Amino acid sequence: MEMNLTQGRPAAVLVKYSIPIIIGNVFQQMYNLVDTIIVGRFVSYQALAGVGITNGICFFILGLLLGITSGLGIRTAQYYGAGDKAGVRASFRVSLLICAAMAVLLTVGPLLLTDPLLRMMHTQAGIYPYARGYLRVMFLGISAQIGYNMIACTLRALGDSRTPLYFLIFSSVLNIGLDLLFIRDFGWGVEGAAWATVCAQGVSALLCTGYALWRYPFLRGKCPEISWKMAAEHLEIGVPMALQFAITGIGLIMLQAAINAFPASYIAGFTAANKIQNIGQLVAVSFGVAIANYCGQNLGAGEIGRVRQGVRATFWISMSLCVVICVLMVALAEPLTRLFIDGEALASGDAPDMIMASRWYLVASALFFPVLYVLILYRNALQGLGQTFWPLVGGVVELIARAGASLTLPRIFGYNGIVIIDMLAWIGAAIVVTIAYICWCRKTPSGARA
Repeated sequence: MEMNLTQGRPAAVLVKYSIPIIIGNVFQQMYNLVDTIIVGRFVSYQALAGVGITNGICFFILGLLLGITSGLGIRTAQYYGAGDKAGVRASFRVSLLICAAMAVLLTVGPLLLTDPLLRMMHTQAGIYPYARGYLRVMFLGISAQIGYNMIACTLRALGDSRTPLYFLIFSSVLNIGLDLLFIRDFGWGVEGAAWATVCAQGVSALLCTGYALWRYPFLRGKCPEISWKMAAEHLEIGVPMALQFAITGIGLIMLQAAINAFPASYIAGFTAANKIQNIGQLVAVSFGVAIANYCGQNLGAGEIGRVRQGVRATFWISMSLCVVICVLMVALAEPLTRLFIDGEALASGDAPDMIMASRWYLVASALFFPVLYVLILYRNALQGLGQTFWPLVGGVVELIARAGASLTLPRIFGYNGIVIIDMLAWIGAAIVVTIAYICWCRKTPSGARA
């Protein structure tokens, strides 16, 4: 299932490569959505709010591992694009070692910091136990998530976007089944939701690793000597990408701290809106993964002209889909939010506040979604080209915008100030990466070879 992204019409190649990634992200977002709906309906809307306030912390930690594994995959894609199978094998081994070290750091550190972080975010007493229980289980199982993401990124670097899809579908179905078993039947509450995710990803990681070693024999053959220099070359891309995700995560934590000053019904509504919004982002995220590996392979092959053609094609395809998604997100905002509401919320009269909070955030997001799509496209293209500095700068701008807005706008405009914080952050970061990509194009003529 390998796919050479350096041959064929760029638009057709990218669409074919992206479709399995899009389908996979649909399944991932759907099981995340179902996961949240099950918590809201079978536990309580306070539990839903408790899980919701962990989003920023989870994004920070999971973003670190996603950034590292994505960066490692881009380096592997460059070796593959250059036709260097021995280099691919060495890159795979280096990635395993780096991810093993990351697993230890991202398990021990977050477990020790769970309570200080929740207190720093001014977590309300009524939802504190839910947030704490969910986070501790997620951190205990971080190795499973690192393992799956590392193997999936390696396979995508080889042009194989289908295999991660198959295992993601399996993981999604297993996760939903375990959610119902652990929460509804065993009564484990929010911890059950976390254990369902950890177990599903752990099983998927083991199966995916076994398949990769069987399907691609050159990954398990004799490996050239691995040097510190090679590890540094991988980290040169992985660390800035991880920092960029981490910086975004810090901004989300600050945003969540601002939201925590509002009633639990508002927090629950914001949580529901975030889950729905994530589905709207999946096309951009999927094409972002595709363009990063596409740029990595073509850079390795020296095909600079194809890079520009592929980015241009991806821009128009993703923008066209963005318009459709924005219309659907606005039209379906209220019906989708009602899926998260349990009988307790209806009985207490909190449901209207949840719906209002969710709908207003989704409408505001839809207006600025084209900006987000541009941000994701150019950021990933630059990272695939090894240009990691400007995406990191964009992340810093995003943090400054989100932090400054979080500290001021809610005090002035109340919840209306909350809903525009993300949009301001998107605009700031998008300006940086767009200018950086244009400058790269001007410095690198279409006919040049890397």
